[in-house]
Formats: sequence, structure tokens, C-alpha cells
Amino acid sequence: MPGYSGNIYVIIDIADPSQPVEAGRWWVPGQCEQCGETPTPGVSLHGPPYVQGNLVYIPYGAAGMVILDISDVSNPQKVGQLGFTPPFLSNIGAHSIVPIPDRNLAFVNSEAIAEDCNEALNHASIVDIADPSNPKLLSVLPVPVPPRGLPYRNFCEKRGRFGPHNPNQHRHSRFTDHSDHIFYLTYFNAGLRVFDTSDPRLPREIAYFIPPPPTRRYGPLPAGALVNQTEDVLVDTRGYIYVDDKNEGLWILRMTEGNDEQDDQDR
Repeated sequence: MPGYSGNIYVIIDIADPSQPVEAGRWWVPGQCEQCGETPTPGVSLHGPPYVQGNLVYIPYGAAGMVILDISDVSNPQKVGQLGFTPPFLSNIGAHSIVPIPDRNLAFVNSEAIAEDCNEALNHASIVDIADPSNPKLLSVLPVPVPPRGLPYRNFCEKRGRFGPHNPNQHRHSRFTDHSDHIFYLTYFNAGLRVFDTSDPRLPREIAYFIPPPPTRRYGPLPAGALVNQTEDVLVDTRGYIYVDDKNEGLWILRMTEGNDEQDDQDR
């Protein structure tokens, strides 16, 4: 938005689709440079806002998770906020939010930016939103661990970007999975990770998929190590999981049933 630092939240009236008009806007204090404010690095809206009734949940980079009341769309008001920076990375400390109102929970994650883990720790977190004015961190999802037999002890040693990116977000669509406790999240060089959050204070990983090493580089530049970089995930109501990878295209997956012991061996 001209005159502002980073992205801000804007509400658009599309009653006449041929002439959309701005209905309201909100920004974190400090972003309005044209107003004489001094911006804070990393404060910028990222990822889609999620509207639930009169509340909207916004992932706002270094400003964390912001909850606004948009009962009056012309004058959004902040209800609550939960910061993740510090201790987590400041660049995109809150990248995506998936609220689960039936459980009074929200999944919040950052986005890994620097290659080879040359940044503060990323996070994928579960937040209590029962009181929107006072969101509380309940737990952090477990950090992915490489399968046995690979030539690196952790995913930082694998090179490339390691950390969360996109969850299965599109809950507005009747064609997408709306599970309130299974959480799908891409993790760049750690592929797709799937978590069971039935106990929000003790989430556990139940499945993963790591694409094989790519053989050709299509992007991005500047070029770092050529490793898989899994970007996006979408899960449909039939159980098909779609993930894409920068240098390998689209994968279509399906989770299989099995007991926990077998899952630990085979997943």
C-alpha cells in the first residue's frame, strides 16, 4: 500500500464487482510512513486473513498473530495480539493462521527464509483463542527429525530452507478437508509433515512425505543447495493430499491406515 511499510489489512467492498472500493483498513502502529510513523523491520501482513463471524485472524510477520473486530468494517479494532518475535525469527514470525473455532484453538506458523538455518528458530504453534483478547500459547509442534539412514543428523545439515511454510488452509471450500485435529504443514526440505493435535498440549507427528532429491533446478535464484523444497499443501474431502515442490512439481498422496508402532517404522 503506498505510504506504508510492508503489507497492511484492507477490506474491499465488491457489491459491484466491476467497481470494487475500499471499505476499511488497519495497520500495526509504525507502518504508516506517510503519517510520520517509524516502521519496525519484519512487520507486514502475510498469508490470508481468516474471518470468523465478526473477528478476523491475521498473520502479521514480526507482529505475530493479530485479532481484529470487524463488526464495523470501516473501522476495524484490535481485540488481541500474540507475538512470536522474539524468540522466534523476526522476518516472517507469523506466516499463516488456521483458526478452529469449535475447539477454541488456532494453528499459527512462521516461514523459514534463510537457507541452511541461518536465522532464529522457526515455529509451528497451537494457540488458545477462547478469549480473543488474551490469546495464549499452548504448545509448539515437534521439530521434524530425519528418517534413519540418511547422511545428515538434522534437516539444517541437509541444506536449503528448513522450516514451516503453508498449512492446509482453504477451510472456506466445501471440497477441502476440515479436520479439527489433523494438521497438514509443508516444511521445505523436510517435505510434508502431518500432526495429530487431539491433545493440543501434546501434539505428535503421525506421518510425513519427503520427495526424492531433485535432479534439475528450475528455481529460485540465487541458487543454494539443490534439495527438495516442499511449498504448498491442499487436502480434499476424499483424502487426497496435493503437495508441490519448487524443482519437482506436483505430488498426489494419500495417508494409509496402520497402528502407531508400524507407522513409526514405515511412515
